Amino acid sequence: MAAGLGYKEFLTGDILTAADANGYLASQVVMVFASSAARAAAITSPQEGMITYLKDTDVTQYYSGSAYVTIGGSTSKVIQMVNTQTGTVATGTGNIPSDNSIPQITEGDQYMTLSITPTSASSVLLIDVFAISAAGSDTFQSAALFQDSTANALASIAGLIAGTDKVYTFAFRHKMTAGTTSATTFRVRIGGNAGTTTFNGRAGSQLLGGSLASSITITEYTP
Repeated sequence: MAAGLGYKEFLTGDILTAADANGYLASQVVMVFASSAARAAAITSPQEGMITYLKDTDVTQYYSGSAYVTIGGSTSKVIQMVNTQTGTVATGTGNIPSDNSIPQITEGDQYMTLSITPTSASSVLLIDVFAISAAGSDTFQSAALFQDSTANALASIAGLIAGTDKVYTFAFRHKMTAGTTSATTFRVRIGGNAGTTTFNGRAGSQLLGGSLASSITITEYTP
């Protein structure tokens, strides 16, 4: 598809050639596509100044000569949000490493899980974690976030002790590109240095005004 020829006002009786139709009309309208993938398949050699509209993300973009640029600045929007909360008491059997970084990975350390099926591989996932754990005989605890069965943690944090009963609280956020449109499960695990950790799930008697549940929230939004 050729680049546009500029602006021209046609008069009654003018005869449009194929070059006129392509250069003044076809190359200058806003072309509508279902997605960026559909656009790429239809326009293999985009020309500078082309304007397109994408239905899946509701954005209008122009081609700068090297890339498509969104018109009107940031257009990020929330696509979906999933959440889970728990007040269940569970016991883990994993220690934390000697450097007090992240829990070792054993199934007994699994505390909370939450799955999401991204609508686009290019979407951004924002994962917010809040967890509560009883200290028991631990003098140190940490929590970590894992994706599916991957052994390496995406993020980890040391616990903060609250109250005389030594209730550990963990709050952290992880941001990442989805990278898939398949169902993905995120897991939060907690470990302590005494070898056995009791996961409260919620703190009640230690807090003024009621209990506080542990939770994971995942928000998917357009980049």
